[in-house]
Amino acid sequence: MTTMSDVAKLAQVSPGIVSRLLNEDETLRIRDETRERVLAAAKELDYTPNFAARALRMSKVGVIGLAVHDASNPVYSEIIEGAQAEATRAGYALMLADVDALATDDRLFKRFMSSGAVDGLLLQRAGTASDSFVTRVASERVPTVLLNDRTTGRIGSVAADDYAAAFLATRHLIGLGHREIGILQVDGVRNRSDRRTRGWRDALKQAGLEARKSQVTMGGHTADQGWQGMHEMLAQPERPTAVFAANVLAAVGAVRACQDARLEVPGGMSIIGLHDVFLAEYLTPRLTVVRLPLFELGAQAVRLLLEQRESGEARHLTLTDPAPVLVVRGSTSPPETRQYA
Repeated sequence: MTTMSDVAKLAQVSPGIVSRLLNEDETLRIRDETRERVLAAAKELDYTPNFAARALRMSKVGVIGLAVHDASNPVYSEIIEGAQAEATRAGYALMLADVDALATDDRLFKRFMSSGAVDGLLLQRAGTASDSFVTRVASERVPTVLLNDRTTGRIGSVAADDYAAAFLATRHLIGLGHREIGILQVDGVRNRSDRRTRGWRDALKQAGLEARKSQVTMGGHTADQGWQGMHEMLAQPERPTAVFAANVLAAVGAVRACQDARLEVPGGMSIIGLHDVFLAEYLTPRLTVVRLPLFELGAQAVRLLLEQRESGEARHLTLTDPAPVLVVRGSTSPPETRQYA
């Protein structure tokens, strides 16, 4: 059966444009040439919109859910802000929820998602059992989009370019003269951690440096976990001179671990984190980071969800524009010259 995605592919436009055009969206602004190309593609493929299904999808209450783990995490603030701005622009309210709280009572959550109380769900996963339950139940009932994640099938997803960010962070350390560079890996969703670790490894490889297993330690996504991971890394016989922390809060903990060990940052250890948060400016030293477009990620997630409501088809997007940005502050510098007996 011909789908809206088939028409979009043939016409070389997004499924959202096909949906809005064929459903006579009066707010759509496209060139006449594009309009004709879409209509010609639909005719060639003999595509007929399913108006009954569309009517069911478009009955709405005007509420989008956004579920995260630990809403106090400052990394989420920009994502929430972007999602809120786009939801408001589209005429929706945004309802924030905690993933673990939603999964506490499976019967209640199933009834809630089947009741029409929300028009769709944005979900920031952390690789827990609660995630699996919430994802499965929600995606069977409403359009669902994963935040900073990748998936396939009926669940949409939008991810930041974690690989490029990790590569940029590691290249910054290499450019300062570091040759022994460790990584504090983020936990949670595996594909997210893998992308960041691969960016670190590929940057080292491109520079002719070895990515040694002894310099890979779990740093998690909290300051406590980052402190513990850095503590373990400092205990290595040949510790690195610089560390890429794949989460900014882990980087905060890593700085504290170095200070507790009387190791100067950045003189004795350079540390760079992934993501930027307000407190990075107020640490001692101020934290060097790679900033990702989290506001845009939140906004794009809402767009994908609303597009999925119209077309019935999920899309998967990686944000490459705007690109990750290096923010150099005070926690990175050239390595000290080590003296060996």
